[in-house]
Amino acid sequence: MKVPSLHARCLEAVGAERALLEAVCTLTAASRHSAGSVLETLGAALAVLDPAIDAVLVFRPDAEDLACVFAAGGRAEYFAELRLRRDGDSLPARAAMASSPVVLAPGCRPVIPTDRAALAVPMYADDALCAVTYAASAGRPISARDALIRAAVHAAVPYALARDREADRASATYDALTGLYTARAFRDTLQEELRIAAIGCSVTLALWFVDTDGFKGVNDACGHAAGDRVLQRLGSILREHLRPSTDLAARNGGDEFCAVLRGEHKSGAIARAQTFCDAVRACDFGVGLPVTASVGVAAFPYDAASASELFEAADATMYHSKRSGRDRVAYPDGRGSFTVHR
Repeated sequence: MKVPSLHARCLEAVGAERALLEAVCTLTAASRHSAGSVLETLGAALAVLDPAIDAVLVFRPDAEDLACVFAAGGRAEYFAELRLRRDGDSLPARAAMASSPVVLAPGCRPVIPTDRAALAVPMYADDALCAVTYAASAGRPISARDALIRAAVHAAVPYALARDREADRASATYDALTGLYTARAFRDTLQEELRIAAIGCSVTLALWFVDTDGFKGVNDACGHAAGDRVLQRLGSILREHLRPSTDLAARNGGDEFCAVLRGEHKSGAIARAQTFCDAVRACDFGVGLPVTASVGVAAFPYDAASASELFEAADATMYHSKRSGRDRVAYPDGRGSFTVHR
């Protein structure tokens, strides 16, 4: 067998270092997009650094388990939802417990049965385990072990940063208590839809404004924890009465909610609001006190020409529901006043 010259080995080392540097730069850039982009970039980089790699799995700590969050390669696809015990004897679990890379050795059980060679690398950011990368080959031995380890280690910080950004975006978009949209995210979405309508696109939608009747009494008598449970259940009822493919619900703040019904005309939105109102009245919230909803319905383009006007119309209509006795649905009558449904 011909032994590579020193010059050839030096060129090979320089090429490997350059490939690793390019991978690190690409991983950093991918972090600006999403955590998934970082993992896709890592999977591609590992295959470039060592062509023997034909399966990549990435596991994220999840309570007592390591949950697979990424799979690349035909052999890996079946294992895309795999969960491993963090205290088990799998290669990723061993790497996590040892806080150092672990290679597949005789007597070890591979994650994928057809693996002939494998490497598990724990990924740490700010001294916390954020993932474990598992790279495997069904044929040739792994020759670029050091480069693979360094790539996975370098991917840890971009991956953690991308996840933090996604968590920040989610907290700005979704209400922590109910899981519905926040008021700001909801208003931004509605404004964008009506901006599109303003440039000539045909848009029909309705807006519900919902206020929880008797909520202060629940908080005063049963405590804020019970009040939170009421709001969570009310949010669930609201979601159940919307079409998941088109409609959107939000917690407007405190005990107020709102929902946009896309493609819904005014009469249909009023009828559906009444069904929702009836469901709230019939629900046992487990607090021993009556909980109902006052709903205001306004529709575009019938009652408003812009997002701000639509919000004002629905809000004013909701207050008319409350002034009219609560536990009811009201809507603008088109003559500068309001009508209570039923």
